Amino acid sequence: MNSKLASLLCCLIVLINLSGCTKVTQLVKDSQPTKAELLDEINTEHQRWEAAPAADPTPYLRHYDDPADAQKDTDYFTDTYSEYDAEKELTVDEAKADVNYLFDALYYDYALYDYFGGHAVFDQAKADTLQEVQSRDSLTCEDLQKILVSHLTFIKDGHFNINQDYPSEKDIPFFFRQVMFVKTDSGYQNANGKVVASVDDHPDLDELFKRSISKEGYLVYYPVLLKEAKFDGTEWDKHVCDEQLTVHYADGSTDVLTADTWSQYYKDLPKGQNTDLRQTDGIPVFQFNHFDPSFLEETNDAAAQMRNAEISMLDLRSNVGGYEEVAHQWFNRYSHQRVFGTGVRYSVLPASLVASPSTSKTPRASNDNILILLSGKCSASCAEITLDLSYNLDNSLIIGENTNGSMISNSGHIELPNSKCSVDMTFSTVYLTPDGSDYFEELRGFFPDIWVPAKEAETLAAKLMENLK
Repeated sequence: MNSKLASLLCCLIVLINLSGCTKVTQLVKDSQPTKAELLDEINTEHQRWEAAPAADPTPYLRHYDDPADAQKDTDYFTDTYSEYDAEKELTVDEAKADVNYLFDALYYDYALYDYFGGHAVFDQAKADTLQEVQSRDSLTCEDLQKILVSHLTFIKDGHFNINQDYPSEKDIPFFFRQVMFVKTDSGYQNANGKVVASVDDHPDLDELFKRSISKEGYLVYYPVLLKEAKFDGTEWDKHVCDEQLTVHYADGSTDVLTADTWSQYYKDLPKGQNTDLRQTDGIPVFQFNHFDPSFLEETNDAAAQMRNAEISMLDLRSNVGGYEEVAHQWFNRYSHQRVFGTGVRYSVLPASLVASPSTSKTPRASNDNILILLSGKCSASCAEITLDLSYNLDNSLIIGENTNGSMISNSGHIELPNSKCSVDMTFSTVYLTPDGSDYFEELRGFFPDIWVPAKEAETLAAKLMENLK
């Protein structure tokens, strides 16, 4: 009997301790903004870049050795996707031929060739690649893929990859949510009122603590760290954060925080389905995974249904990009006006520069309702352009994780003749955000307005809206 009682007491102590970690105190409740205050704060943050100087696109201009080379600017692009066998053996000569083919394609077709150093950089990378290939007695297609990727790490372009193996690392978020914090006139305080004095190795508390949502749906702050991660076409969920955060309080006490496990969020829709319109706690939520023009009617219908809702959500957490005009049309239907991006798309042509008229700067779009855009690390390319459009729409909130970080370029495809390696790279255009802006960075992506793990974003956003009523 005594043994059973002791066990029960131990369980009770554990439960009490666990509940203490997530207890919503009166301080947390008193620190909640009104819905209008939150919208005003985020609108002001978005508007900060409207008057910023436009980015200088001239560094991106293509310069060919011979003007006639410009006529080959799409010669290497193909719609062919042959079967790729990673274990297939290649002769050294076959591998060398693929290397030469790739670097020729980069010169003629890659829009960012000059931006990433031109001949001086690419010729050296080619020489180093050929040298390593020649040092092998034999190699497989996968070996060639890895050799190529290892010598192209200077390409900081979120679209560029070889068989989904990206030369540059991308930033993924790690959340430290064991203790909830609020931001007051006294600084950052935990739920019990203890004032944060410092955090070891992180002197800038405003950079460390991100606006977030507690599991109960209250606006709070949590530390969030971005860590570089290599995406090589295998599982994304292998990435971990071993760093602990030691929080020192003004009263001399400390908390040691560990990061939540990060996992990739991607929600498949049934085969042949690209869109889904659903309700979460009475809020219409529209998910679409690809900006495919063949689904334009469905996307426009959803926008028309959502435009009269006081609150609605656009779920981009699984959206990997597509046709940009679909995004523009969705906003047209939702807001009854043309919504333009803060950034500008340029066609990078030899000796000329053309800005797309569809993305030139324009007055801010009004919106009396609330549009929540859900983001995650899978949100890429045109999904990120959609977020850039939302910066110019009143009362838009981005909730979730930082995005993929593949907006500066667009997608094109070549195939190496012997290995059948598939290479994605852009041609002709770049998309540039205002000079000096920090809300987007290639490979890092867009910062959300409110940081939460992508998997929880829809549920927590609905809880927050309910609590802010």
